[in-house]
Amino acid sequence: MTIKVSTIVSAYFAADYLAGRLDNLFTQEPKPEIVVVCQRNSAEHKIIQDYALDVVLVLTDDIPTIYAAWNLGIEASSGEYVTNANCDDRLFPGALAKMAAILDGKPAYALVYGNQDIVAEIGGDPTGKFEWAEGGIEQLLKGCFCGPMPMWRKSLHAKHGYFDPEMQVAGDYEFWLRITKAGERLYHIKETVGAYLNIRTSAEKRQRNLTSWETARARARYRNGVGIWL
Repeated sequence: MTIKVSTIVSAYFAADYLAGRLDNLFTQEPKPEIVVVCQRNSAEHKIIQDYALDVVLVLTDDIPTIYAAWNLGIEASSGEYVTNANCDDRLFPGALAKMAAILDGKPAYALVYGNQDIVAEIGGDPTGKFEWAEGGIEQLLKGCFCGPMPMWRKSLHAKHGYFDPEMQVAGDYEFWLRITKAGERLYHIKETVGAYLNIRTSAEKRQRNLTSWETARARARYRNGVGIWL
């Protein structure tokens, strides 16, 4: 059977959210391939074993960066398209199908992303909304706008490489800059495709100095020759 979408779940320090995330992904139609990357003999590993769900499981002995984990998941995936599935985020019904349909119907685009509700607790009422900007490398250098749940063509990694495994918080931003600098195009669905859990313990909020440093480092790699002022 041809697999259209692979979802990559980096399941480290995520025992409180993992079961709900898996349930959320299994309600998507058509059902995606779910690739879970986690530490061997961890609480997350036990949850997956107890759940007895049909997942592709990638086990590590240590705890890698999230982007090293994504790379392992992407390498193990079989789908034409890939999306990251953060354990504390939730997709709305039909979200993967909507994004995959854009990539199916618009071959000139490499990545698609939508808007998100912001919630203080999973299943809670929205407290705000991410309504993202759009554009190419010039706009992306001013700030990351692809959101927490984009979908992209797996073939991009054969052309442009994988996520920088040394980065801890801005590796996705670095990769989006890399592909847009190379001429790849991004498509914004002006619809809300999921809910983002706004918690103070998220990596980018817990490590603000590191986030600023890695963001500046990513921009420095790709801003040469781009005609904007930063």
